[in-house]
Parts: sequence; structure tokens; C-alpha cells
Amino acid sequence: MKLTNKYNLPAPMVAALEADEYDNGGSDITATSLWKPPYMVDLQKKHPGIEVDASDLLGSLLGVGFHAVMSRYDNQAISEKRLFAHIEGVNLSGQFDRLILEEGILQDYKVTSVARFKHQLVESEWENQLNTYAMLLRRHGVEVKALQIVAFLRDWHKASSQRSLDYPPLPVQVVTINLWDAEEAEARIAERVNLHKNPTPCTPEDQWYKAPKVAVMKDGRKTAVKLFDNQGEAEAFIANAKDSKQLYIETRRGSYLRCEEYCSVASVCPHWQSLKGEE
Repeated sequence: MKLTNKYNLPAPMVAALEADEYDNGGSDITATSLWKPPYMVDLQKKHPGIEVDASDLLGSLLGVGFHAVMSRYDNQAISEKRLFAHIEGVNLSGQFDRLILEEGILQDYKVTSVARFKHQLVESEWENQLNTYAMLLRRHGVEVKALQIVAFLRDWHKASSQRSLDYPPLPVQVVTINLWDAEEAEARIAERVNLHKNPTPCTPEDQWYKAPKVAVMKDGRKTAVKLFDNQGEAEAFIANAKDSKQLYIETRRGSYLRCEEYCSVASVCPHWQSLKGEE
């Protein structure tokens, strides 16, 4: 990876990002990469010199700092330990954040946004990652009884917590994650390893695809009155509305959010370039 600094960020920030001390211990794949799209991970390996701007990595810098502080002052648990296991001929490793050995509780720290936190409560990314750590611990003779995420919400606002019932009440949230049984974990992780051995182009789910929408808009209003999947439904809604003369239709294009904003190898991805050409 070649780091650029297009926005002239302060030198210490850029230096800290350049001095990334992450070490996968020589493994073929890590617990984090295992659950990323295989095609994306494969391209990252094939293009190690691709340019990435420092501004795109600031979130990771916050995460590294948070992890370092938590580990420094933790004298009650085992922290930051990397484990290895051979799965389907592949050397897999994972470095868990915190293990409370006596209680069998495995915790993982996350520095994230409120929106991302709420999204992950119904998605599987964190669940997949923590269960991979739990599998590695089982293979080393440690039985995990519970999984927890300790999330620090970097954009949390006290006023928002007082206005909304579904807004996190505190900037730090500890949530329990679903724990797979040993047999299920072994099967799911083996299946995932095999996907990385033979990567195929990302699926719409991998690309965080959002289908096109037809929005019914109203004069003087910035947000949509209602969203529809097709033009006919939107037209029928307007025809039956009392204020139909003030309503109009706006078409919103579909999007591939990960490809457009969150993939470091999008510029060298033939699948994404082909999709852009079709659009």
C-alpha cells in the first residue's frame, strides 16, 4: 500500500499511519479478512502497492489508539493474543482483544459510529469475526461461554440520546453476540476458507448494493414523501393523493456503496469497472 496525503493532514498523523505495526504472524489469512469479500482480499494481495489516501484511514488510527489504551490498563484478562489453526490446508490466524478466562467471556473492542453500531446489531460481520476467535480458542483448549462487543461510539451525542428511545444511551455500549456451537463454527469457517481459495467476483451483497428507487417528492420539501420500487406504484400514489398537484417523481439510481466509497482496490477491480461501464 502506498500512502498519499491529498488533504495535507498533519505530519504526525501520516507518520503514524505509515508506521502501521500490524503483523498477521505469517498466516495465510486472518479472522478479519476471512469475512471480507474473497475477491476484494485477493485483489489486495495482488496489488500491494496501490495508493490509499491517509484521510481514508483515520478511523483505523482511532481504533489502534483505543486498543492500545485498553490493553495497557487491563490487569484482569488476557489481551491482544494471536492464535493459529490450519483449516482446509490454510493457515488461519486471529488476534482477539480480551479474554476473561475465569468467566469464559471473549470481548472485542470497536471504535465506530452510531449508525454503524445500530446496523451491526442486525448484521453478521461482528458475529462472524468473534466466532472465528472462539473457534481458535477452542482449538487451543479454551472454551468460550459468551461473546461481547465493547463499542465506543465516536459520534455519540447526549442530546440525541435524550430525544430518541432507539438511540444508544451512552457512548460506550457492551452487547452480547450470538455464539455458534463448535460443530457449526468449524463448518462455517471451513466453507469460508474455501471461498477464499477460489475467489469469484463480489456479489451484490458483498458490494452493499442498493436497488434503484422512485421517490415521490413534494414542493418545498427536501426529503421524499415515500419511496417506491417502480414508476407505476409512484404514479398511482400521486393519483390518489389529496395534494397531488404538489407532488412529483424523482428517480434515484442504484448504488454499490462498498465499491464506490469503501473498497481500496476498486480502481483495479475488473468486475467493478465492468459494472460502471454498463451503467
